[in-house]
Amino acid sequence: MLTQERQKLIENYVNQYELCHVSDLCKMTATSESTIRRDLIQMEHEGRIKRVHGGAQSINNFAHDVSQHIRFTMNHEQKISIAHYAVTHYVHEGDYIFLDAGTTAYEMVPFLAEVGQITLITNGLETALSALTHNIKTILLGGRIKDDTHAVVGQAALEQLENMNFAASFIGTNGIDHAGGLTTPDPDEANIKKRAQLRSDCTYVLADSSKIGERSFAIFGNVKDVIVITNVLQAQQKGLLPTKINLREAN
Repeated sequence: MLTQERQKLIENYVNQYELCHVSDLCKMTATSESTIRRDLIQMEHEGRIKRVHGGAQSINNFAHDVSQHIRFTMNHEQKISIAHYAVTHYVHEGDYIFLDAGTTAYEMVPFLAEVGQITLITNGLETALSALTHNIKTILLGGRIKDDTHAVVGQAALEQLENMNFAASFIGTNGIDHAGGLTTPDPDEANIKKRAQLRSDCTYVLADSSKIGERSFAIFGNVKDVIVITNVLQAQQKGLLPTKINLREAN
C-alpha cells in the first residue's frame, strides 16, 4: 500500500471515530506500529489529524461519540489515576453516588469496592455490570441505550434522576474549553449529566489531559460549578483552562 493511500485511510478512520488507537490503525492497514507512528507525525504536521497518547484524534471541532472499544483503551493509565484519586478523596461509607457512562467513572468501580455500604446509581451498562461483579449495591437507570457509548438516556432516565439525591456525582466530559464550558457530543447524554448535577451535593468532573482545551457540541455545565479532577498537567495545558477553576491533579 502506498503511503498516500494508507494515510488517506487513516484520516478517514480517525474522522469517522474521533479517536483511534495505534493498534487499530496497524490492523486496518496491515502496517507496523513504527510506520503508523511516522504517518501520524507527518499527518499532524500537515494539519490532518491531532496526535494523542497512544493514537490519533480528529481535528473536527464537533466530533461524534467514540465507540466503546476505543474509549476504554485511550489514556488508560491516566484514567485509573483519576479514578483512584476520586474515590479515596471524595467517596465515604454509606454514600449514594452517581456515576455516568464515562470510561473514567467506570475505572472507579474496583476502588469503590473497598468503600463500605455505598449505593451506586449509573446510566452506564458496563459500569453497572462491573459494580455487580464487585458486590456493590447498584441501580441502573432505565431508558434508551445508545449503541456507541452504551449509555442509558431519555425521558425515563431523567424522571428517575428527578426522584433521587446523591452525596456526589462523578461525570465525564469530552472537552473543557478556555471559558470553562463542559461539553459532550450528544444532547441526550448532556441532559443526564445536567440532571445528575442538580440532584447532587457536589459534582466532580473526571477529565484526563486529552480533554483540556477541547470543545464538543452539547454544553452541560461550567467548571465554576464543579470540581475538576485530572492528571498532572503541564504549564501549557493549564494555560488552556480558565484562571478560576477548582482543579485537582491526580498523581
